Amino acid sequence: MRRLAFCRSWRVVLCGFTAVAVTTLLLSEEKQKSGGMSDFGKMVPEGLINRGVIIPSFNQEGKKSSELRAETLTRIDDERLLAEKVTIDVYADTPEKTLHVDLKSAVHHLADQLLRSGERSVITRSDFETSGDSLVFDAATTVGSMKGRVQTLIFDTGTLSGKKESANPPKK
Repeated sequence: MRRLAFCRSWRVVLCGFTAVAVTTLLLSEEKQKSGGMSDFGKMVPEGLINRGVIIPSFNQEGKKSSELRAETLTRIDDERLLAEKVTIDVYADTPEKTLHVDLKSAVHHLADQLLRSGERSVITRSDFETSGDSLVFDAATTVGSMKGRVQTLIFDTGTLSGKKESANPPKK
């Protein structure tokens, strides 16, 4: 009985650690300049529902570094934007390292540059998928976290290490 409780605790710690590490990885690849989404949000009229929104961002070399797509984007008040059916792609040097984020809805707080989603969120890359009941991302520090029923599936660790392991171990 105690062993089972230990295993459950270990999994929760591992999943929580993995979610924070994955979210930090996601966002450290996309360093935001001061303003960023906050500057864009100031141009959106309050109360007007914008449909089919696509917001690209570019790195210093002019290459697209990310793209946010939302079915609707509404400025709630002077401080907040509400986006629904959001997908964010954070592009990497290789397609295998490109991250994809799915959010049912999210609120972006313009002043403190926080993106919050209180619904099930999913982050995927070619080698893993992480999902959680809520997501918070601080664009100023590029640190994020997931809470709730956090689950991480690792598909292939060889893409990160460069080593491929055989599915069938050698026979002795």
